[in-house]
Amino acid sequence: MELGNHAKSNVFWNMVGSIAESALNLVLLIVVNRLVGEAGGGIFTLAFSHAQMMYYLGTLEVRPIHSTDVKQKYRFADYFSLRTASCILMMLVCAVYAILLDGDPLKKRFMMYMCTYKMLDAFYDLFASMFQQHGRIAFSGQVSTVRVFLVLLGFTLTLLLTRSLDAAGIVMVLISLLVLCTYNMRKWKQFSDVPIAFQFSHAREILIACFPLFVSVFVMLYISNAPKYAIDRYCTDVIQNRYSILFMPAFVINLFSQFILRPMLTSMAEMWADARFAAFRKNVLTMLLGICLVTLLGIGGAWLLGIPFLRLLYGVDLTEEKSILLLVMVYGGLNAVSVFLYDMIAVTRQQKWLLYAYLLSALLIFFLAPMLVQRMQMTGAILSSIVAQVFLNILLLIIMGCVLHQALKKQSST
Repeated sequence: MELGNHAKSNVFWNMVGSIAESALNLVLLIVVNRLVGEAGGGIFTLAFSHAQMMYYLGTLEVRPIHSTDVKQKYRFADYFSLRTASCILMMLVCAVYAILLDGDPLKKRFMMYMCTYKMLDAFYDLFASMFQQHGRIAFSGQVSTVRVFLVLLGFTLTLLLTRSLDAAGIVMVLISLLVLCTYNMRKWKQFSDVPIAFQFSHAREILIACFPLFVSVFVMLYISNAPKYAIDRYCTDVIQNRYSILFMPAFVINLFSQFILRPMLTSMAEMWADARFAAFRKNVLTMLLGICLVTLLGIGGAWLLGIPFLRLLYGVDLTEEKSILLLVMVYGGLNAVSVFLYDMIAVTRQQKWLLYAYLLSALLIFFLAPMLVQRMQMTGAILSSIVAQVFLNILLLIIMGCVLHQALKKQSST
């Protein structure tokens, strides 16, 4: 295959895989609502949100380092060894949390199924990072598409036949494991220079490099989930479910970022490594403008069609919550901006500054979310998220601006 064909394949399959991954939670929530009701939907969404946060403990957010390691400073065995250790730690933390968690035993069990599924996701991410590092992100898109299709099929059929979240969760995990050990490994075997082996000699260096990214993204997930935790504490499972349904359309804006950003990461890393800082800045500004335009389109689409579309999908009347839906789209745009700036700062290898921005934002929402949710329930939840995201984005823009200014200043003086 020619290089040009590789590029086309990468763009196409990254788009398909991103759609599949982003739509998974949305479609599963539809299935759960339709087959076991809104209370089941509330259990599902809280478990999935918690598992998503634990997922970053499994990945340690190594992907921005691994996928942009264009000079192959570290071997695949280094990344594999660190990922194995972090996934073991992830499952131990999940088990302890489930044991200590007060509440329904079904909530605890289903949370463990989702955490196991996301632990397997962390291993998929390891191979996806390697594929991207070698310019073959299409492979990860193909694997994601196959896995998501089979997981959706298995989960839906199991829940349809048994009406049991336990059974559906177990099937979901088994299918993901099967695809990882078969189709994903077939793709891996096409790379002769990336053998699987245990080698911890550089694990400490990688961990130090990615630790600020891990803390930042872990805190970012907390910022996203803090309103849900407040809803779980002060409201009902039905309200939790409705809030999650309203949140779903925001994934369209994040999809746009994934379509464009993932294939760009390696080229942006090369641009920065080659000291083409002016071109780097231009691309950053172009992407920010693109996210803003997509956000405006998303708000317009939600205003016109959002409520009827959600009623059709979930069978839940959300007419009175239309204003919340529009606020969700604003949040989606703000979140896409923060994710993009996070990745760009990681490319410049100035990720240590991310810690301060995310920790300050987490501190803000820690106090804000419970206060606003108690007073305004779902409206308070989304407002607390928006305020925290605005604050975070201001800090990230300051960091990105300072990094670019210093790089251009240094370049002009040499």
